[in-house]
Formats: sequence, structure tokens, C-alpha cells
Amino acid sequence: MENKLREIVLDTETTGLDIESGHRIIEIGCVELINRVPTGKVFHRYINPERGIPYHSFKIHGISEEFLEDKPLFSDIALEFLDFISSDILIIHNAEFDIKFLNMELGKLGAGLISSDRVLDTLPLTRKKFAGSPASLSALCKRFDISLEDRELHGALIDAQLLAKVYVELTGGLQTFLFDNQCEQDNNSTAIQHKVRNLARREHSPSNEEVNEHRKLLDKINNPLWKKFIEWANK
Repeated sequence: MENKLREIVLDTETTGLDIESGHRIIEIGCVELINRVPTGKVFHRYINPERGIPYHSFKIHGISEEFLEDKPLFSDIALEFLDFISSDILIIHNAEFDIKFLNMELGKLGAGLISSDRVLDTLPLTRKKFAGSPASLSALCKRFDISLEDRELHGALIDAQLLAKVYVELTGGLQTFLFDNQCEQDNNSTAIQHKVRNLARREHSPSNEEVNEHRKLLDKINNPLWKKFIEWANK
């Protein structure tokens, strides 16, 4: 059976920066990728933090205490969240921040914590690839000509959707010639189906010279990302 690589692009919004000061998660947004293509499946919840939201934080995400009053607690959505992310790779920009808050919330419930070995942080990847250049999500969207028209403020879901596009560009871009994209819309959501085109099969094997040249090329690449992908896909 064909292996399918499932990854979850994740972002959170919080009441502040420091868990030691009692700050909590107020929004989680997740986007599902299969073989680096968004499937249309998302997980998105606002969360009542049971505490106030400082004004400087409100100015960043625009989420007010009044808006969150009738929203579920983290304990109410924890199982649904864990079920959605399953054991798949988490793609996060500045992952240390989000994982710190998620593990704090999970720890309060006595649930299993998210281990660092299942997290791919796009921030150090960006800094390595574009050394000396701005590495924020906004800067990356501008670099890759990804529209920020719908992003007036920070938001967990919209930022996860933007990061999904950035992540694909950071890791080589979609091989669009392989896919015929068809959108199928119903009353609730838009599902995107991807079908591989029928490509002409090569009728002969590569020569020894071609194989050797390919190996030389691969040897020049240090710590390629696909090795991590393959390891996870084969688990």
C-alpha cells in the first residue's frame, strides 16, 4: 500500500508570552497536509483561558476576554486536538513557543506531552536558508509572494494556513506538473482533490553513469529534509 506522509501545520495564540506568569492558550489552528498538499481538513478552536488578556496582547491578535467568555476550556477540546494531530509531524514556526504552551496545558491534564523529535521548526530552517534576512511569517510570505490580504491581525488558523504555503516553498515547492487540482464545494467546506496525471513511463533503466552522477549530487546535500520525511512515513 502507498505510504502517505501526513503532516500538521500548527499555530497558537496566547494571552501573553510567559507561562511562568500564568499565560494560557486562547486559540489553536491546525492544517492537515498529505504529501505536502493541503487536504482542506483543519482543526480550529478558541479557548477560554480563565484569566484576563493584557491590552498589548489584544492588539496583536484582537481576541478579547468578552469574546472568549462562552468558549470551551482547553480540557474540553484536548482529546479532539490530540486525535487530530495524532502522532504525525508538526510543522511550526518558532516551535519552542507553541510547544511550551501546549505542553503546559497538556501537563495540567496529566496527558502525554509533545516530544521535540516530532516537530519540524521552520524558523531555524528559514534562518539557515536565508541567513541575515527577516525570518518572520510575514517576511516569508512577502518573499514567496503569498498574499497577506486576509491577515489584518495574528490568528492561529490563518497563520497556520499561511505557514503551510510557506513550508511548501521552503522545502522546494509543489511539483505542480504532477497534479491536476479540482475543487469540489459543498455547503460546509471546500475540499481539494489531487490526482496524479498519467505520465509516460520510461522504457529503460538509468545507465550506471547516470546513477553515479545522481549519487554525487545527493552527497553534496547536507542533512536533506526528505530523510526525515521518509523516516516518519515508514514508521
